[in-house]
Amino acid sequence: MIVSRREKAANGFFMIVIVAIIAMTLGVLVKGPAAKPQQAQTAPNTAVSQARIAQLEAQLKTAPNDVEALVGLGDAYLASSRAMEAFKLFQRAGERAPKNAHALSDLGSLYQQIGKYDMAIESYRTAYEAHPDHTGPLLNMALIYGRHKKDYAKALELLQTLLNSNPEPQLVATAEQEIARIKQAMKSPVSPNTAK
Repeated sequence: MIVSRREKAANGFFMIVIVAIIAMTLGVLVKGPAAKPQQAQTAPNTAVSQARIAQLEAQLKTAPNDVEALVGLGDAYLASSRAMEAFKLFQRAGERAPKNAHALSDLGSLYQQIGKYDMAIESYRTAYEAHPDHTGPLLNMALIYGRHKKDYAKALELLQTLLNSNPEPQLVATAEQEIARIKQAMKSPVSPNTAK
C-alpha cells in the first residue's frame, strides 16, 4: 500500500495528538483535575492557535461535514482550554464518521477527565476496534480499569495486549509502570486510606 505525504503527515499529527492526550490524561490521573484552566504559555503560541482556529472555523462554514476539520478544530479548542466546544465537535465528527479513532479517543479522554468512566471506556474501545494499530486507547482503558474501577485483571489484560503490540517506547514505559503499580496494589489488600 502506497501512503501519500499528506497521509503520512496526518498520521504523524494524529499520533502526536494521541500521545499528548495520553500525557494529559496521565497528568490528571496523577495530580487530579486542575483547579483552574491552564493559561496559554506564550503569546506567539496563542496567535498561532487563534489563526488555526479561525482557519478551521472558516473551513467548516463552507464544508460543515468535513470530519478532518471538525477533529482539527476540536484539537485546537482543546489546546485553547475550550473543552466543551471541543467535545461538541468530536461528537459531530463521531456522528459523521463513527469509526474515526481520533475523534473517539479525544471523546474518551474528555469523558475520562470528568469521571464518566464507562462512557470513556466505550469511546476508547470503539476507537481501538476501528484502528487496532493505535494503542493509546488500550492504555487509557487500562488506566481506568486499574485506577478507578479496581478491576486489576482487566487492566492487566489490556496492558499485556498493549505490550504485545510493540508500541512506542513512551507507552511501554507507562504500561510497565502501571503493571508494577497494580501488582503492588494487589499485594496490599488494605490501602492506607481505608485502614483504621
